[in-house]
Formats: sequence, C-alpha cells, structure tokens
Amino acid sequence: MPPGLRDTPAALRALSNILLCHGKAYDLIHASIPDAMVSVAHNMAALAPWRRWNPLDRLLSKIAKYFYNHSLLDAFMTGRLRIKFPMSNAIEIPVPIKDKLDFFGVNYYTRVHLRFNPFKRMGVELRHRDIDGNGLTDMGWEIHPHGLEKVLRYASRLNVPLFITENGIATRDDQKKITFMKRHVDVLERCLKNGIDVRGYFYWSLIDNYEWLEGLDSRFGLYKVDFETLQRLPTNAAAYYSYLIKSRASL
Repeated sequence: MPPGLRDTPAALRALSNILLCHGKAYDLIHASIPDAMVSVAHNMAALAPWRRWNPLDRLLSKIAKYFYNHSLLDAFMTGRLRIKFPMSNAIEIPVPIKDKLDFFGVNYYTRVHLRFNPFKRMGVELRHRDIDGNGLTDMGWEIHPHGLEKVLRYASRLNVPLFITENGIATRDDQKKITFMKRHVDVLERCLKNGIDVRGYFYWSLIDNYEWLEGLDSRFGLYKVDFETLQRLPTNAAAYYSYLIKSRASL
C-alpha cells in the first residue's frame, strides 16, 4: 500500500501511536461528554489454512488470525499490544487503552487462505479461493458470509455492544449486492438469536467511492456514481437495503 514502506519497527511505532491517541482522545471526550460513545472500527477477516493437512499452513493461519484480528481486542482488555510475526519472537507494547471502549466496530468483507511458501516475504502466501461456491467479488475477494459469525463471536469477548461498521461487495451486478447483503444479514440475525450483542449493520458504501489501489473501478455503492458528471443513481440494492431497515425497525 502507498507509500510502499516495508519497515516493521516503524509500523509498530505507528500502530502504538494510533492506540495512544485513542486512549488520550477517549479521556478528553469523556471529560467533556461523560455519556459519549467512543470506539474504534477494526477490519477483521476470516483466515484459514490453504492446505488443512499442512501443519505449517495451520500455524501461519493461527499466527495471522491473532495478529490481524485478535491482538487489538486483547490490547483493549489488557492494556498490552502483543505482536507475533512468523519466524520471530513475540513483541509486547504497553498501550493505555484498557477498557477505553464503549462499543466496538467490526468491518468484515471476506476470507483469506494462507500457505507456507519459502519464496514469499516471511514465508507467507495469501489467496482468495472460492471454496463455498459463493463466488468472488470484482476485486477477487471470496464471498464468505459464515466468517462474519466467527469474527463477531470473538469480538463479543470485549463485553461491549458491537456494530458492523462496514460490510459490502465490489460488483456492478445489483442482484449480487442484494444476495451478499441477504446472506450476511441472515448470519447476523443468527448471531443475535445466539445472544451476541450487535446493535447495528452499516453497508459499505452509500455511493461508489475511490477504493484505495483500485481507484474508481470497484463499485461498492448502493448509489451508482457517474464520475464524469458526479450524477448519483439509486440501484436496486439501495431499495433492498431500505427494505431491510424498515422491516427490522421494530426488532
């Protein structure tokens, strides 16, 4: 990702500084508005071994799952950020954020498979694979609704309300967007029935956006944007999202 730096110590300093700022901002906001709801949004993914029979793939998946999904949650519970990379010792960084969380935002999109490859950086190769037959998005991401339950179940360990702050699909096909939403909301409602405290679901995104390295090509929007004129037109997926909200307003 731009700016293209590969500096692990600098990355760890940046991450610890972000969490330091969160802790200070949390205190400042609550000093002025005691009942404010202050949080972070954390991108989480379902992570799985590429070859389940391979112990190295399983180990890499376990390490990646903790680093990418769980280390931040544990930091909010313990006040210490623990980082473990493949082929290296664990690093622990004190961060003043213990219990400084009024709810927790979960961003979820996809599942990623990992395998050991000695010719790749840190020996890790990543790939999206259409294991369940749900297809891939226009960005090549696997559609894996069941993974949403996995990350919500782990996030519920924080014992604060959860919000799905991002969940969406890059596609120009309205029906695929509708199906994506339906399958993920079905999973969400199963989680609610099983006692997971989720308070809201926000689709990403309201309009087509500038998507990181993909630029203007990845169409996430409920409203289609003509980037020449900036005209915005509602899609059938926008009508379906409206239906989801209205039909569940009393739940």
